[in-house]
Parts: sequence; structure tokens; C-alpha cells
Amino acid sequence: MNVQVKKVYRNDYLNIISALFKKLGLPQLIDHLVPVDPQCQTRVSDAVQAIIYNMFDGRQALVHVERWAQEIDLEKLIRPDLHPSWLNDDALARHLDRLYEAGIHNVISTCLIHIYRKEGLSLRAFHADTTDKTVYGAYESASLEALQITHGYNRHHRWQKQIGFGLVGNEDGIPFYGDVHDGNLPDKTWNPEVLSRVHEQLKQAKMEDEWIYVADSAAMTKETLAQTKAANAFLITRGPSSLRIVKRALAEADSPHIPWSEPFTLAERNGATYRVWETSSTYEGHPVRLIVVESSALDQRKGKTLEKERTKEAELLREEQAHWERHPFSCREDAEQALASLKMSLRPRFHRVEAAVEEIVRPKKRRGRPKKGAEPEVETRYFLHLDVEFDQDAWEQARRKASRFVLVTTVPEEWKGQQMDAQEILKLYKGQISVEMNFAFLKDPFFTDEIYVKKPERVAVLGYLFLLALAIYRVFQRRVRQFITPEHPLKGAGGRKLTRPTGQAIFQLFQYVNVVLLELPDGRIQRSLDRSLTPEQRRILQGLGLDESIYV
Repeated sequence: MNVQVKKVYRNDYLNIISALFKKLGLPQLIDHLVPVDPQCQTRVSDAVQAIIYNMFDGRQALVHVERWAQEIDLEKLIRPDLHPSWLNDDALARHLDRLYEAGIHNVISTCLIHIYRKEGLSLRAFHADTTDKTVYGAYESASLEALQITHGYNRHHRWQKQIGFGLVGNEDGIPFYGDVHDGNLPDKTWNPEVLSRVHEQLKQAKMEDEWIYVADSAAMTKETLAQTKAANAFLITRGPSSLRIVKRALAEADSPHIPWSEPFTLAERNGATYRVWETSSTYEGHPVRLIVVESSALDQRKGKTLEKERTKEAELLREEQAHWERHPFSCREDAEQALASLKMSLRPRFHRVEAAVEEIVRPKKRRGRPKKGAEPEVETRYFLHLDVEFDQDAWEQARRKASRFVLVTTVPEEWKGQQMDAQEILKLYKGQISVEMNFAFLKDPFFTDEIYVKKPERVAVLGYLFLLALAIYRVFQRRVRQFITPEHPLKGAGGRKLTRPTGQAIFQLFQYVNVVLLELPDGRIQRSLDRSLTPEQRRILQGLGLDESIYV
């Protein structure tokens, strides 16, 4: 029997992403939103899948996608009878233009709503934030409504050409809303606008119940509070330290009679401990709850600032000591006056300083050799003596104050039959890490390398496809985490036990799965894995409701 090896594909985890993409029904939905052009050999869903799978395989410029498509099992990943040459850069660019003309924001928003429905995800609380992405090149457009790729300062205060990403998602990081916006749009403008848009998407999802909007301190504005109320939502945000109501709450928290809560943790292990105290106030006519939070984990930047202040204070005190030890006074009155002035000027935060006048009687210096038998003359001089000691209690108190921050919320104390106490509000706010982790994906050069297209419209469409890829990645990660428990962890690369594996850690387990294309004597083509799947690989596929058929 003469069986020939026709091709070997390095498929690894792409088949899982492809199976998930199709199980969610996204190809059909995309082709419904952007109908197939009878003159095109490819559909918009073909181009979207090719670009997204290329992202997961280490993103390349559109000009290289055709060559990449020749190295993957294209018929299995996307659809039968699809030829790699049909995915050339001109064809992909035309599909990007068609997506833009169809309203790329609405297309992706509809896909995200569809994913939430399919997955049965909660619409109770959403986390929102923005980030920027550096782009290069000269982008030209005849439309004034196109994405404005402008120069601006990024999060590290560097001047660069950039676009902006806005995300609103749940605690698993799955985006419910996403946008690609102008590179210089401030967060204080973005927050009220996005609240209105999310409200519209919730209506589209036929969910008009109350919900919670969690955002960073840029959301603490009159406009955002008003729009939160109009969107049938409640706000949780961090109060800027410059606000009067925040300053007042922090000052009150220093009082000895404040009834702080007992220390508690939010993480399962090795997490920070917190104490909370709640008060209330009004801001721009809106009643708000103020929750002062004290964390055992001092913010890294604040910690460095305190260390610098302590070091600088210690150096200044050493200089004062040396100065006054070399500066004698002839009379006590002058020394006492200098001492009073010194005590007024020295206000150390982290040290205790005891200063006193020290009287010293010493031989008076004369020129020449003293006469034989003459009694030496003496003089009395007065010095300021400083005794400096590090104040551990003051240092710990300063650290405690620096580790405090204030959460501002309009969430009622009881909501939907649940007690929304200070601890629950803090827990919801801490979920903000989910959207911040998404930015790591959007800025990872493996997934979203530099954007090589000519028009800002195409930049916008690629940006939205990044957001769709992110949603698929998070759904994949969430599904796997549902059946991986501390009692039954996943054995990752190097034998590590994973109880909450990331998508990339799961990808590593499928890195060397290859598919061999065999040509049988009768001319039929048969697919076969080059080796048996490992128990961990089978466990993941079974947990996802998949099997080897996604490969063969």
C-alpha cells in the first residue's frame, strides 16, 4: 500500500481557536452583517478569521498573510476549497474597507453582544478603562470622520503618534463594549460618552436592568455622574486626592474614634489585608458613599516616594548636627535663642530630635608658649547638641496614611437583594485588574505587532479585530478555567501545577501538535496527527466539548 505524505501542518492551538470561533457562530454572523460580494472569491468572515488566526500565531503584516496561509491547514481552520492565494494583501485590504463601510463599530459590538448571549455571561457589573497604542507612518484620509491618528503623551509620558483603545468588560475580562478612538481623546471625555453607548448595547441585548460601572479616577466628574444616572447605572470609582470631599474623608480617618473594620483579605492566599471605613457626602448635587480603604500593600510609587523623603530628611539632620557642633556661642542667651529658632524650623516626619544647649569649659587658646608656672586661662562656650533617633511609630503611621485611598460610589447599601457594604464595593473595584490585563494582550507584539496599513480607516478596522481576538482569547481562557480546580490542577509546561492557567500557558501545551496530510493510493486525502495527544491535551479538549476531529 503506497501512502505518500503530501504536507505537514504545524497546527498546534489554532484549531482550538477556530473551533471556538465557529461554535460561537461568528462566521455566519459576520457574513450576515457584511453580506458576501458575489464578485469576490472570499467572504468577509474568511478575511476576519485569517487575520485573527494570524494574530494568535504571531501577527504579521497583511502582505505576509498569504505566505503564512500556505503553511497552515487553511481548509480545516476556515473552510474547504479556500485557496491561500485568495488571501493576498489586496483582497484583505478590500475586506477591511468593506468592514469599515458597513460600520465596524456596530459589527464588532453585535459580535460581542452575541458572545455574551452564547456564553450566558452576567451583565451585572462592568469594568472600564482606556489605553493607547503606538503607530508609525503617514496615514491619509479624505474623510474628516475617520480615526484621528494624532500625537499625544502615552501612559509613560512619552510623546508619540498613537490611537486609543477603550474597553468595558466583565470580571473575566471579556469585552462587552470596545472602541478604537482618536489618540488624544481624554478619559474624562470618554467616560460619559461610553456610558451612553454601553446603555444602548444593553438595550440591544434586551437588558435594561440596573448595572454597575467601575472605572478609574478620571470618571469622577459631574458629567460622568450625570450620565451614569441617565444610563440606569451606578458608579464605583477612585476619588482623586485633590477633591475636597476626599481630603476631608482622609482627614477624618486619622481620628482615634473612627470605627475601622476588622482586617480582611480578598485573595485566597498571599494577598494584601484591608481595613475599611465608610462615610457619606455629596458631589455636584449627587449623594455619594465614601469608602476609605487602608491596604497592607503600599503602592510601589508611594513607597519609593516615602523612602526618598526619609533618606533626604536623615541627610539634612546629619548636616544640622555637624553644623551646630562647629558653631560655638559665647553666651547662653544667644545659644538659647538659636535653639528656639532651630526647634521652630525643624519639623521632622520620621525622626525624633532632642536638642539642648551644652556648656563646655575649655582652655583658652593663646598665641605663643605660655609662661612657666602661669595658670592656663579658660573660657566657656555654648553649643547646640542634637540627638537624632529614627521614629519607627511615625514611619509606620506615614506608611499607613500613604496606603489609604478613597472609593466613591453611588451604589446603594442594598442592591438586588444583596448587601453592598464597603467590603463588597472594594471587591468590585479590585476587579478592575481584568480590564488592565486586557491591555497587556493589546500591547503584546506577539498578538498585535506594528500596524502596516495606509489608511486610518483600515487602522481602525484592524484595531477592532484586535478587540474581537481579545474576546475570543478571554472566552477560551474562561472556559478552561471552569474545569481546572485547585483539587484537579492542570499540569503545565515544566510540570508546573496551574489552577488558574492563562490562555498562553494553555497554548504552550499544544505547541507541538502537527497534522500530516496523507495521500492514499486511491487519491483520497486523509489527515492524521503525527503523535497521540497527551492526557492533559485530551482533558482540555474534552472540557471544551471538543475532540481530535478538530485536527483530523
